[in-house]
Amino acid sequence: MAVPLVVTLGLLVIAGLGTGLVGRFRAAESPEARAFTKLLEFDLWSALVGASIALYVAVAYAMAYAVHRRWRHPVDRPAPWAVAVLAVGAALLMGAVFGVLRFFTPPGTMPVPLDGLAWRVPLLLVLGMLAAAPGAVGLWDVQAGLLRLSRRMPTEPGVLAPAGALRELDRAWRDAVRFLTGGSLIISTAVVDAGALRNALLAHGVPEKTFPASSVLLYGAFFSVMFALVFLPVVVLWRSVAGRLVEVTVRIPEADELTEDWIARRARLVAFLRLDLSLPKVLAPAFGILAPLATGAISLFLPSGGQ
Repeated sequence: MAVPLVVTLGLLVIAGLGTGLVGRFRAAESPEARAFTKLLEFDLWSALVGASIALYVAVAYAMAYAVHRRWRHPVDRPAPWAVAVLAVGAALLMGAVFGVLRFFTPPGTMPVPLDGLAWRVPLLLVLGMLAAAPGAVGLWDVQAGLLRLSRRMPTEPGVLAPAGALRELDRAWRDAVRFLTGGSLIISTAVVDAGALRNALLAHGVPEKTFPASSVLLYGAFFSVMFALVFLPVVVLWRSVAGRLVEVTVRIPEADELTEDWIARRARLVAFLRLDLSLPKVLAPAFGILAPLATGAISLFLPSGGQ
């Protein structure tokens, strides 16, 4: 019983440290920065930054634990060189994301009257990408497992599917959705933080055209596309392997051999593997948690009625 309490208190401490370090540490040394940091909207942004860092830690731990669970059996554990490749791939992906963002938003282009902005925003960005890295590694590992399963699938008629294939497919899908959920939480948090910062700037008197709401939406869309590049190949491969399992397990007979039992067996397997659902419906459980965050982000994009 003490462990959940310790975890909660630890995350609260991390949130407080994040608020103080990224949001307020030596942030108001100039007169304009002091005026900006006195705004209630700035208080909200700095608090959200601290909460985001705590969330990043929680998500990173959960995703790393999920990867550890996938590798708990020696037969499922990749070779050391494969782990190194996954780590290098995650580092290259992070570097590409950071490089693209810095190219389109070089230092000095953000109209934020906050001292030390040159290190605050990159630090928050790096922390978010580090939190997402275990999820990317997990998705690549799921894809590698699906490729191994695909090679084990029989191609000759009359040969049964490998033992445990259905359990392996179900586990792969659940892990993929778990990693997707972690990445979606990080992206949504980044959008909320950007919206809160924009709201604080509008309250400070920065013209709306200098920091339009579309820039926040594009910021979130960019991260979503980058994460989709990792997740969508897993989905496509999973559905392909699942379809092959159905064909191997419940082969289509001749027209005069169709029976109600065959139809029922095939329908049950197709339904269990979610192959009868469209992709948006399959992903609904993962994306459903984002609705409150999206609503909150949209509300932050809107300027107050007094402006």
